[in-house]
Amino acid sequence: MFYVARNIRSRRLFDSLRSYCRGSVLDVGGWDFFRTALAQGVSFTSWTVLETAEQKVTDFGDDRIRIEIGDGCSMHFKDASFDTVLNVQVLEHVFEPNAMMREMCRVLKPGGHLIILVPQTATLHLIPHHYYNFTRFWIKEDLIRNGMEQLELRPLGGIWSSMASHLVYFVFQSLRVGSMSAPEFRRPWLFYPLYPFMLLFAFIAFPICLFLSLGDLTEEPNNHLVVARKPAAQEITQDDK
Repeated sequence: MFYVARNIRSRRLFDSLRSYCRGSVLDVGGWDFFRTALAQGVSFTSWTVLETAEQKVTDFGDDRIRIEIGDGCSMHFKDASFDTVLNVQVLEHVFEPNAMMREMCRVLKPGGHLIILVPQTATLHLIPHHYYNFTRFWIKEDLIRNGMEQLELRPLGGIWSSMASHLVYFVFQSLRVGSMSAPEFRRPWLFYPLYPFMLLFAFIAFPICLFLSLGDLTEEPNNHLVVARKPAAQEITQDDK
């Protein structure tokens, strides 16, 4: 359900995938995201999924798809192996995101594209493997340090849509659904008598926040959509002259 909501809210991601995704694709931590990409008309010649462990489904029924087991922060692929590298809401679950960014840029071919979706206002999820949220300033600096050319840096959502999202997640976290909470998070005693009022407020405020999000500010987006290009060797040489 949450991935469906992500795909609806992040529909510009698929516009960028259709524009920039091509050739051999490396999807870092994407598991079966390729199914959504196929349904959205994204083209590719091969799609490699890099995961840290075997998943429930490894037979994807498509000869172009293969899964590799490895560490995204220390990949076993050679330099310049892929035309496109994807990272869709994975960096926040990596303890060393800078290392993963370096590796993704390393295995990208000159002229290839890096496409990333990262959160700025995500609530706690996939406990205990949620370490960070990211600002646009971290993204810009990291691209510079890796010698990448920024093509797109789009805020998706804003303050009001983030509030709406947090209201929904509040309900699931309050009920300790899935990996959005843990026993170590204690409830103050006032939580219990106030909980019905919290639910009522969330129910009333959610559609209001969605309506206000039509004119949203972008200082606190839900996610950042990033498209960057790895310069060709001759471009780097010309810049140095």
